[in-house]
Amino acid sequence: MRVSGLIISYKNGMNVLTGNSVTEYPVGDLLCRIFQGKTLDNITRILRNCINACPMRDNLLTQDEIEDAEHYIIQTLLYDDFKPAQQLAQGSFIRCMECYRALDSRTAGQLLYQERARAGESDVLFKAIGFDTVGDFLRLSYNNYIIDLYNALTLFTGMASVKSGTASPEEQATYDEIRQQLNNPDAVPGIEMRTAYDAGREEFSYSYVISSFLAMAVFEFSHLTIAATKVVRCHNPECRKFFTAKRINAKYCPFPAPQNSGRSCNDYYPQLAHRSKVKADALREMEKRAFCRLYNDKRRHPEATVEIKGLLRTLQIESPGRRDRVLIGALSEVEYQAWLNTIRREKGRSYDE
Repeated sequence: MRVSGLIISYKNGMNVLTGNSVTEYPVGDLLCRIFQGKTLDNITRILRNCINACPMRDNLLTQDEIEDAEHYIIQTLLYDDFKPAQQLAQGSFIRCMECYRALDSRTAGQLLYQERARAGESDVLFKAIGFDTVGDFLRLSYNNYIIDLYNALTLFTGMASVKSGTASPEEQATYDEIRQQLNNPDAVPGIEMRTAYDAGREEFSYSYVISSFLAMAVFEFSHLTIAATKVVRCHNPECRKFFTAKRINAKYCPFPAPQNSGRSCNDYYPQLAHRSKVKADALREMEKRAFCRLYNDKRRHPEATVEIKGLLRTLQIESPGRRDRVLIGALSEVEYQAWLNTIRREKGRSYDE
């Protein structure tokens, strides 16, 4: 019997993936890797394009044609960017196909009425769906694949933001909404549990076959709670990805830094932040000297108090913005210093550095 989906077991706070080889990930790490980045977007785009180009799309739907279509989808999703994501996507789509394959004609007709109404309300779902041809059937399965994926991404983002303590009002509201939906026991597709007996150790081992994005998100978050692992949102402002950590002071994720894809945020950004702090301190020192020059000028020339107060006000208002532009590289330090030198009482007067 073919098994489609991720096969996961849990051991000592690790996800253990079995298949052609055994791979381990800390609990929660696999969840963050699958549901962030462009891998799922790429897989879904490939899947949609291949459904449109399916060579058997106009064939009348039969059980044999469904078997051939399943094989076609598995071959389509031989995606190598991140194999666990590929396996989960394969399992999710095949699960949708198997669910519809087993329906009697009356149930299929009732379901199709509901699905067509839902497809008409969305611009990401296929409209031409049904049980007449292979193409209709694949598009129907794809629609429910997309809905499962969307629900999982919504749950992941909402729950991760809440657990990390960084939820915006919108993220909190999204989390509250999907949490209410999960009160329905039929909302999350089931997970198959498999057992094996180790005669040498005289004990059973357990693994789980996950063929739903939403089930994966629910299952992993439940194990995160058991493992007492915290979810953190990366402090790199250009990254902001979620990751899991045991340390209470973890700040930066192990994923590639947007500023330097060859290095991870936890390796790269602390150095970048330190350099930025040093540079910011130097800029503030330049600004401080400009303020001191104006205060000294005010003391020496009380008759120009009103004019100098205006210059001080200009410096207070404009300097922070220009300083930030230097920090992001939009303005050079030389240009910043030149601007500071223009904040003076008399035109043509130069201040000593």
